[in-house]
Amino acid sequence: DSLPPRTVRPLRSCPVDSTMSSTLARRARDLVALASRAAASGTAVRAPPGSFAASAPYPQSTLRRRGRGFASSAAASSPGLYEMRTYVMRPEWREAYLHTAERALGPTGVLRKFHPGFLGFWITNTGGDVNEVIHLYHYVDYDEREVVRWRMSRDSEWGGFDIETRPMIESHRSEIFLPATKALAAAGVEDALERMRKMADASRVGTRDPGVYELRTYQLELGYNPIPKLIDEMATGLPSKLRSDAAGLGELAFMGYSDVGKLNQFVELWRYPSFQDHIRVREAARGAAEWRECIGRIAPMVQMFDTRLVKPATFSPMQ
Repeated sequence: DSLPPRTVRPLRSCPVDSTMSSTLARRARDLVALASRAAASGTAVRAPPGSFAASAPYPQSTLRRRGRGFASSAAASSPGLYEMRTYVMRPEWREAYLHTAERALGPTGVLRKFHPGFLGFWITNTGGDVNEVIHLYHYVDYDEREVVRWRMSRDSEWGGFDIETRPMIESHRSEIFLPATKALAAAGVEDALERMRKMADASRVGTRDPGVYELRTYQLELGYNPIPKLIDEMATGLPSKLRSDAAGLGELAFMGYSDVGKLNQFVELWRYPSFQDHIRVREAARGAAEWRECIGRIAPMVQMFDTRLVKPATFSPMQ
């Protein structure tokens, strides 16, 4: 199973700093040479120390592991997993990063040919670092994630994007979440991936404004019981909260709990037509008796609660 031949596209220089162009071009040529050697040999070529692919010298056998008893426990216990990648941009590079990301992650960008599970790209508006962006991806299991990211690391165009944007990024965090299927089902979401794909449907997106999303994060106390207990309580209280939203302004996209990262973390992702509609829904929920009782039972387990309002980028699948 040799690597398929691929057309190498030249790296375009950063639009705001021409002094980077010679360095970027030199590193891009190195990436092209690396990709060419890998394509010719059909085996992994170890990247030079410090380069974008140095951490991913997987042999071809890595790409054949799926389907041979190597599936992760996440796949067996839930419908896939979701990776949330959070980047904090350097303030002076914020606009340049977004411009470059649109080129690579937009509808015709290099990411789309590798990553059918790319769901959304949001920019924090308030409640957090305003230089922060959040990506969301779906994978069938950890093996699929490994394979997808390995292939991306071997692509020269993606490598060029990685090199070009690296100086623009202050920090980068990756976390894995599993869907809280019981709570989602109680809210009428039988399949979180299907729901989010509908929210990303181009024909539907084109008929409405992008709106605003609320990302709610709960950090629960240590132990095996808090997450299952919270999910049970959410399943009991959510129908009451949804009924209180008579106008149907709030749309639940996802609920899940951390599998890798800060453990005993629970997140909700909601969409609203506007910032003020988000407030209207919250105020209405305060009058829902079962929801208030649910929160009262959850509160003793919660060590921290955080809420951020984030806007989808123009090139985000979910709008």
